[in-house]
Amino acid sequence: MTIRLAAVALLFGVPAAAHAAGETTPAAAASEAAQADKPKKICRMETRTGSVMPKRVCRTPEQVEADQAAAHAALDDVERNRSGQ
Repeated sequence: MTIRLAAVALLFGVPAAAHAAGETTPAAAASEAAQADKPKKICRMETRTGSVMPKRVCRTPEQVEADQAAAHAALDDVERNRSGQ
């Protein structure tokens, strides 16, 4: 067992040996914290106007709601202008 840990230490350096022993390095802890702070994204395939190739688009739930609200507002403006003529 100690030979394996020594081999890992030689191949990957001391931080790898510390990780194998169950310890986390400050860089690994910071990386894990950064991933925990990232907002969850919703991804879907969208085909843009004039294209036949779908593209994967990922947005946060807040961005999806804002896009939907903007679309509803634009539709309301069109309907108001059409009924006013």
